[in-house]
Amino acid sequence: MALKLGWRRGGGGWLALPLGNRTTASSSACSSSNLFVGGLSYDTNETALKDVFSQCAKVICHPTSGKSKGFGFVKFSSQNQADAALQKMNGQVLDGRKIRVHYANGTG
Repeated sequence: MALKLGWRRGGGGWLALPLGNRTTASSSACSSSNLFVGGLSYDTNETALKDVFSQCAKVICHPTSGKSKGFGFVKFSSQNQADAALQKMNGQVLDGRKIRVHYANGTG
């Protein structure tokens, strides 16, 4: 069983909170067929990201304002597709901003 930790700011610093074994989109981001896309315009939404990568995409947004935090993730069905997208899209301009594309969770 995998133990996941969440972090929360406590009175004297950061606290590790055990979350147990969860199956979520973020925990599946450990695969190297998932890419992190940073440097997004705050106007870039999931539809725009999906259109560019032609894959399942998730733009991370602020929980209360709903505005983009400027990064997202794209999930590919194979390592080869992810490799090709990383090579093609890293450093390209999307919605007026130069994006950074890396393997999610530092797996690449």
